[in-house]
Amino acid sequence: MAVEIGQRSCSPLIGSVHRALFALGLDISSYRARPNGAGLIEHLVLERSGGGRIEGALSASAKAAILPLALRVHAVEGHRDGY
Repeated sequence: MAVEIGQRSCSPLIGSVHRALFALGLDISSYRARPNGAGLIEHLVLERSGGGRIEGALSASAKAAILPLALRVHAVEGHRDGY
């Protein structure tokens, strides 16, 4: 499963995301970050700690763990424009 997080800050979320995913039994098998204007886009490929596909409820749980982290950074930056 791949996830891409875009933000207007150059401060990566990888540390916070890793802790949240580790609690779900997921590993980050690949990570890339690239600049995007004044911000950063992080691309993560996730896998189960023991191998295998991430499907169904586990996929939803992974997305649910990442979303609040991304939104918190967005709110702290003071953006209310829907970015």
